[in-house]
Amino acid sequence: MVIDRFGACLSFLGAKMQLVFDPVYLIYKSISTTMYQFDSLFAALSGLGIANGILFGLYLLRKGQGEAQTTNQYLGYFMLLLSLRFAITTISYFYRSAEWYVVDVGLVLNLALGPCFLAYVYSVFRAPLPTFFWQKHFLPAICLGALALLARTVLPLGTFFEPFKNGWFMTNQLTLLHWILYLVYAYRWSKLRLVEKKAQGWSVQKIQEWLSGLLLFMGILILGYSFNNAKVLCVIFCPLFYTIIVYLILAYFIKNYTLLQKTQVWEKGKPSAIKPEQISQLKVQLQRLMEEEQGFRDSELSLDKLAQQIGSSSHALSHYINTYEGCNFPDWLNRFRVEYACQLLLDPQYAQLKIAALAFESGFNTLSVFNGAFKKVVGCTPSEFRKQMLNC
Repeated sequence: MVIDRFGACLSFLGAKMQLVFDPVYLIYKSISTTMYQFDSLFAALSGLGIANGILFGLYLLRKGQGEAQTTNQYLGYFMLLLSLRFAITTISYFYRSAEWYVVDVGLVLNLALGPCFLAYVYSVFRAPLPTFFWQKHFLPAICLGALALLARTVLPLGTFFEPFKNGWFMTNQLTLLHWILYLVYAYRWSKLRLVEKKAQGWSVQKIQEWLSGLLLFMGILILGYSFNNAKVLCVIFCPLFYTIIVYLILAYFIKNYTLLQKTQVWEKGKPSAIKPEQISQLKVQLQRLMEEEQGFRDSELSLDKLAQQIGSSSHALSHYINTYEGCNFPDWLNRFRVEYACQLLLDPQYAQLKIAALAFESGFNTLSVFNGAFKKVVGCTPSEFRKQMLNC
């Protein structure tokens, strides 16, 4: 009886799920069928973006002087490789006449695009490339190209590299992951450099917007390519979106033409509130005052008062805390107070004191502010923290 009821429930759920998925599948099928009826139009639009990308890449290779020329060249190489990658997609799936080596080159390009983009990001910040950069970072692309050639011509593994087969699909996903790792590293590295440039008084808004846009575009393209078995996304969406990207890039450089020809793409912004040589000095002074002298226990401590104690301006001190400590002054101050409160909660000598007494001892004026700050830093209330420690 129980088994029969369970089977009936499964049948009922299956029928309901079928009612949901059937319309979704029909919609997807109708969209894909409609799109494939316009293959020639999509191929033409994709070809337009690819042609413009190649022309822009060639233009960048010979534009600018000095450091600007090097930066433009790296971007030019990246645009050429990216355009070639989407040309392979267009030829392979719209015209369906690509030779096997054309498809394999697409995988190799996936591995080459990441290092090329990273080199461009380095050049934007005038950072020299590490020793043997190209040899080390292009090694995976060279190895995959050699493996694909060997598998096609010598070893009986040709079907492994056929598009939409399991082996080729997994290889494609790994090459996209390789590209993603380079984008993530480029993002983290450039973020740190932007903070440094901003602290030195450079205007970083244009470069930040430009790099953020490039990273976003690349992320969307990789996402589309990762759905390699969904031809609507991989075959149609990616080349068309690349066409849009090319025109957005062209529009950006037309608007900011000086980025292509200036020896120094960075522009001086407003004078920095703090000089580079003051950074280490402020760090030492704050460490002495807050950690050694426990200045945070002063419940009346303010930004102006602290700046006066260390002989600095409140504007410079605020700039230092926001830029190099990664938070505003209240959060920065509460972090010291909460850490001290945790020490008191763990100290047997203070076991009999109430939470409010420990809050005042740590420099807080009110219990509610202490509870809020404690939970923000530690992740639980002071009472919960004390109970957890007692149970350990």
